[in-house]
Amino acid sequence: MKEKLLKRIIPTRALNFLWSKINSIYYSGNQSICGMCGWSGYFLNNYCPKCKSLPRSRLLHYSLKSFDKNKKILHVGPSKNEVMFVKANLKPEVYHTVDCTRNRLINTIQDITKEGLKKNYYDLVIIWHVLEHIKEDLIAISNLYQSLKENGLLIASVPIYPEGNLKTIEDENVFKEDYDKLYGHSDHCRACGYDYKERFV
Repeated sequence: MKEKLLKRIIPTRALNFLWSKINSIYYSGNQSICGMCGWSGYFLNNYCPKCKSLPRSRLLHYSLKSFDKNKKILHVGPSKNEVMFVKANLKPEVYHTVDCTRNRLINTIQDITKEGLKKNYYDLVIIWHVLEHIKEDLIAISNLYQSLKENGLLIASVPIYPEGNLKTIEDENVFKEDYDKLYGHSDHCRACGYDYKERFV
């Protein structure tokens, strides 16, 4: 009841910001450190109370901590904490955040399965928990690869579902309403296994 009353008085975004501030203070300590924002304390259901990052986002920190600064970066479908991390730590010379639809994090509207990306341009391409949403993932990776400079780096991550899954599951005959059960999410078009990387070789 109190939470519903607060939502009527305070806009949702402001309320989320307020709870984030309260939780980041209340749960602060020295048990864990969030590589994305530097906060330390107790994670709440794997979320960082300060920046809302999940373990999958915090893996980005470990993947990029030794990457050079002031480079040209293309970031596909980023979350807010990922964008903040890249800007604060890598200080890119050029930073293009790309998606099919516009939102406040995106500065480049582009379907990565279509032509349109700059070729031989970026030093780094990041695609973090996005490929499982794309049916034409081979085309997407090909286009992203072509956008890289000769010695550029592409880093990608996908969820493994179910946990420990060895073989990627993808059924073209499955109904959309069954995606959640088969793939773990209604917007996923495959359940990635540990063999997923082999399709790009």
